[in-house]
Amino acid sequence: MKKMIRTAISTALLITCMGTGLAFAHEGHSVINSETALNIASKSVSQLTFSDLGFEIGKLDASWKSLTNSNYSVVQVLEKKLIVSATNTSNNEVIYFAIAKNGKLLEVNRRRE
Repeated sequence: MKKMIRTAISTALLITCMGTGLAFAHEGHSVINSETALNIASKSVSQLTFSDLGFEIGKLDASWKSLTNSNYSVVQVLEKKLIVSATNTSNNEVIYFAIAKNGKLLEVNRRRE
């Protein structure tokens, strides 16, 4: 009986330590750079031409599929996020992406030029 209790406690401690180790593993991830932010914005535009991802702008029309790398630029690098613009010259629209330093897409807004 004592051996079963000891085994159960040891197993519980082992599982707890493994969970803590996983949490610490995420703390050391590096922040994204401008190039990665541009890639995230580009992929997001592609996704937004197929479906509404829940952002204010909704689903984009097919003209956004023709954007090239030159249509994207990093507008601002802030402490916790990067702002990337995507310019669609066919309809004079600019979309701004707020991307967290960990690569998560936070917000997408549209502005007509």
